[in-house]
Amino acid sequence: MQKPSQNYLNDSADNLPLKMQQQIDAVYLSNLNTIDFVNPKLLVVFSGGNAVGKSTLAAKIQKELTGLVLENDVVKAIIKNLYPELDQKTVNLTTWQYCLGLYKRLPEITKNGLVVRDGVIDWYYDRILPLFAAQEYELFVVGFDVSKQLNTQLIVERGDKETVTTERLLGRMEEHQVHIQRFRSEYPVDVVLAEATLFDHDMVISALKRKITSLMGTRRE
Repeated sequence: MQKPSQNYLNDSADNLPLKMQQQIDAVYLSNLNTIDFVNPKLLVVFSGGNAVGKSTLAAKIQKELTGLVLENDVVKAIIKNLYPELDQKTVNLTTWQYCLGLYKRLPEITKNGLVVRDGVIDWYYDRILPLFAAQEYELFVVGFDVSKQLNTQLIVERGDKETVTTERLLGRMEEHQVHIQRFRSEYPVDVVLAEATLFDHDMVISALKRKITSLMGTRRE
């Protein structure tokens, strides 16, 4: 496969030891507060810039719609805590392998089909979305559309995170646009949060409620 951009990774999703998967499961799954709720299968993904309020929106979906929020950064923190001897490259690979394996196992783990992937989908959508499509999840895309100037301001104001630095995010903004364009050329955006509506999360909640109601009606039929 030809790399679509310089920093795109073609890491394998396989070869995570079963014992390691079970150890991560024991910590991660026990902290998924909405794992026991029942919702129709609907995958919510975020497309667009960084530091634009994705985690805040994900938390609102969890609170108001009992969504199941899956966040790579939480998995990464657990892995670093469980295996402090691993270098950062191995931590990143282990996170990738665990998360993709988790996506495949979700129907065995939970009946909560309202899954919110807290992270940008744009880079690796072609590796992730087929896993959910194979399990008949519907897709709901929230697009964040802000200017480069505002996005830069938001990233700088947030500062470094434990899992990523401001410098790295700023350095990859142009490359990120390449992946946003790739993703959106294949998948339509259901709700757009632009600069004037960036934190209008109620608009997203309302659209999701309509989608969930529609899915539940279809399921009854």
